[in-house]
Amino acid sequence: MVFVHLRSKPMKTIWISAVLICVLCTASYLGGGKEAYRNYFLGSYYFAEGDFGRAENHLRRAYQLHPKQFNFALAYALSLGQQERTDEALSVLGKGKALLRPRHPDYAHLASLQHFVSGMINLYGQRYGRAIPSLRKAISFQEQLPYPEERSIMLNALGYAQVMNQGKGSRDHAGLPVHYHVHRRDLERAHANFAAAYRADVQNSQAAENYQILSDTLGLAKEFIVEDSVVGRDERELKSYEYASLPTNVRPLLEFMDYDEVVFLLDISGSMVMEKVTCVAEDRFNVMRETAQLLLNNFSDSTAVGIGTIGGDCGTTPKLWHPAGELSRKDLGYALRFLVPDGTTPLLTILQETPTLFTNDPNTSKALIFISDGENVCRLPGVDICEWASTLNSQKITINIMTFLGASLDNTNAFAEYTCLTENTFGRLLYLDGNRCRLEEYRFDLVKSCRFSIPPLERVNCWGSSTEQLWAIFPE
Repeated sequence: MVFVHLRSKPMKTIWISAVLICVLCTASYLGGGKEAYRNYFLGSYYFAEGDFGRAENHLRRAYQLHPKQFNFALAYALSLGQQERTDEALSVLGKGKALLRPRHPDYAHLASLQHFVSGMINLYGQRYGRAIPSLRKAISFQEQLPYPEERSIMLNALGYAQVMNQGKGSRDHAGLPVHYHVHRRDLERAHANFAAAYRADVQNSQAAENYQILSDTLGLAKEFIVEDSVVGRDERELKSYEYASLPTNVRPLLEFMDYDEVVFLLDISGSMVMEKVTCVAEDRFNVMRETAQLLLNNFSDSTAVGIGTIGGDCGTTPKLWHPAGELSRKDLGYALRFLVPDGTTPLLTILQETPTLFTNDPNTSKALIFISDGENVCRLPGVDICEWASTLNSQKITINIMTFLGASLDNTNAFAEYTCLTENTFGRLLYLDGNRCRLEEYRFDLVKSCRFSIPPLERVNCWGSSTEQLWAIFPE
């Protein structure tokens, strides 16, 4: 059931419905269904756990269900590469590369990931010389991006490739076991990249270890390194300490703020009061309410803000439903203060009406901020929530999500929905880690699992006294 009488402008509702019907015809091409995203989530989960065979099975299924989704191609190619199916992986990656468009809002980041995956596939396949230029391109895109942890891992991978890129021929000199020679100049190049990796992220233990090993090997003093400043970091401050129910670190919420029109979509289901956020000893409902209040007090004066609620059952009229700009900030704050929990999470039926909460102005940026701890409980015949998500993108409406759920197998269906809603509208997905008391961005982290430690190096004299700066790697 859809809400057709929530606003007193029936012609606008009819027009929007017509647009949605037309776009649904092509939604499958644009976004992919929930089953594809369910497999994508499971693949990312098992990849992070190191169960690469199971990860590859799920990522292959996601890719088969929707081969024109760039992220699916990228993840599937990486999983194949990790299993040293190099040519197959590069073939999938090549097809995926054609899907990336320079006009994509996250083009620089996605291009960086595409080159990084290319480098990783070649690294896993021991094609070190081919990996180096791809990794350099990935890093060049990263230089203006605020992702120091990713940049650190990429720099570490580049240093590893430079150490290992010693040709295919092994040597057997002076009765020594089979080994590969490494000259000082190659170690110095790698050392510089390990140092840069450590500067970018002092928590990168592989980079720190590799930097220490080469510093000792080359007899170089190990400098004291502090974390680099991040280019482009948003210096604005969200004063969460002024709210009793909020954790201290809510900086990622800044990503939700820079729009002309913003509508809060708040989950007021009963489960929100049944669970507490451990680190602040407050229930999710209070944390949600104060998060909305914090953002409301920090939006630009020119931002038009609205609000809708998700609760009750399928077909229940929302308790709050106010278009962007209809209420003053004071009245919105009052509405937030007196919210009460109600029922379940009929997400899809409410989402279908959210375009009515925005203006028809094609020149304004628009975003929903959905805060929830559950998945959709309403099913509509012939409507897949993930395929439908592309209709919001066609109307230039972004969905940004903050969830209280952890990215565990128990929450597979919820994260499948969250991921497709955000990815298909160029939004962000944050989850609140109640133990660490901080908001984290969730995405399939293609980079995090790709960490390399250089093998032991031994000084050798295979080329005689005229070549003193020579080391060897002895393969296992």
